[in-house]
Amino acid sequence: MVQIGWPDRIALIDPYLVDLTLLAPLFQGGGQALFHAAQGDLELLEIAVGVRPSRLFDTQVAGQLLGYSTPSLAYMVQKYVGVSLDKTHQRTDWTVRPLSEPVRHYAASDVAHLHELVAKVTAEIEALGRLDWLVSENEVVRTQLFTTTPPEELWWRLSRATGIPSGRQLGAQRLAILRNERAQRRNKPLSHIITDDAMVSLASKPPATLRDFKNHKGCANIPEPFAMEIIDLLTRAKDESPGELRRLPGGALDPDLEPLVNVLAAVAAQRAIDLTIDFKILATRKDITDFVAQQPSRVDVAWRQAVLGDDLHALLRGEASIQVRDQRVVIERDATL
Repeated sequence: MVQIGWPDRIALIDPYLVDLTLLAPLFQGGGQALFHAAQGDLELLEIAVGVRPSRLFDTQVAGQLLGYSTPSLAYMVQKYVGVSLDKTHQRTDWTVRPLSEPVRHYAASDVAHLHELVAKVTAEIEALGRLDWLVSENEVVRTQLFTTTPPEELWWRLSRATGIPSGRQLGAQRLAILRNERAQRRNKPLSHIITDDAMVSLASKPPATLRDFKNHKGCANIPEPFAMEIIDLLTRAKDESPGELRRLPGGALDPDLEPLVNVLAAVAAQRAIDLTIDFKILATRKDITDFVAQQPSRVDVAWRQAVLGDDLHALLRGEASIQVRDQRVVIERDATL
């Protein structure tokens, strides 16, 4: 089901009955397409319609720039619009026809409040002087490249894949494949199945029991049958040969540089806290690892360079130092240089 909303009306389009390429002129026009967590939707849109929007606004990106950690649409609508979205039909089988009236109403609710939400979060971001950050990040989402990733390499895309212990990486590889298959069956973004943070946590310290599983961050609400499937998968991966593991490209970082990565990651985390933004949109551990390894890194791109990158370069050149004040990590520039 494709949902398209305007301020005064909503259209539900059944892809089984309508040629979606007819929507191409709409997305190629000058209007701004509003999404929440656009990445998965854009890939499907490009396949089904043949084009991408000429302009895009992702309310999840906006939420991250306001300090919320990968916020859901329901959370953002509740906070900014004051409406509680009914998620009763979240696990609907969208291949079944006809779709019931409650299911159609649920589908419509996903776009019903986007215009008001966008207006309110834009005003808040503009008041913080971060509108250029928002424009930049939305364009990154809109223009991202979609490539077919071999299943065995899906785990490379986890935000903290480099932090998974070597003896646990096969479990991460298999868990990433399982998540991808489940997301495709349910036509859901990967994060709706299980978040990257939860994936890394589970793979790094595989749970032995359901109680252990629920104690991992982001795992409390995962259905018990799926949780048990994950526990079994990770348990078997611990005992099997790592021969099928598709290792991260480029080899491991020089172990002598790991302490530096840890220190700079702490600096980045403190900067995200100071700015009240989600650390994942500022710099992931992979971004910091790439930076230390002198590889292309998001730290040196767009608004992040002024916010974080320049200070990290100053630290590496010996032109700044790290201090602790009031239990905060602070960068102190050397005024003599």
